[in-house]
Amino acid sequence: MATTDVLWAAWEGRGFEHLALRQEAGAVRADSLIIAADDDDGGRPFRARYVVDCDGGWAVRRVRIEVLGEPGRAMEIRADGRGRWTDAATGSPLPLDGCVDIDIYPSPFTNTLPIRRLTDAGVGRAVRIDVAWVLLPALTIQAKPQEYTLLERGVGGSRWRFRALDSDFVAELAVDENGLVRDYPGIARRVV
Repeated sequence: MATTDVLWAAWEGRGFEHLALRQEAGAVRADSLIIAADDDDGGRPFRARYVVDCDGGWAVRRVRIEVLGEPGRAMEIRADGRGRWTDAATGSPLPLDGCVDIDIYPSPFTNTLPIRRLTDAGVGRAVRIDVAWVLLPALTIQAKPQEYTLLERGVGGSRWRFRALDSDFVAELAVDENGLVRDYPGIARRVV
């Protein structure tokens, strides 16, 4: 079992994320702690923790997200890896049909999920996906369309263009050889 520790700082210096990524045959687990400021609440600090379990093909199978504090709040969901999601506590289906990936904002890690799965993407070819998008610290979830375009692949990593298809947000992501974000302009930069 290989474990990788990563530390990101918020692009404008108002937060950190520490990720412990464990990979073994047939499974991937991302366990992360975020300490950041909520721009929608006057810069009020918040803490959140998430655990994302994936199968060996980097398809999400289980996610637990907690907003820590008083009162604490949590969400636990399950996915079948083919675009069907359920509430882990009740088994009730969630309106996220077609979403294979999860995107937890403001985490740069969750961009790794589609990047790892899109290994066959040709340079310059845009790939549209739907994601289960979670906004922290609000802990809301909804389906959102996104697009990834491989711009360049090299020995030490690659560059991708990320585009949110429901807004005008576009960013160029520099990632290492494992698909982990180095720089996500406006969001985070890797420190370690």
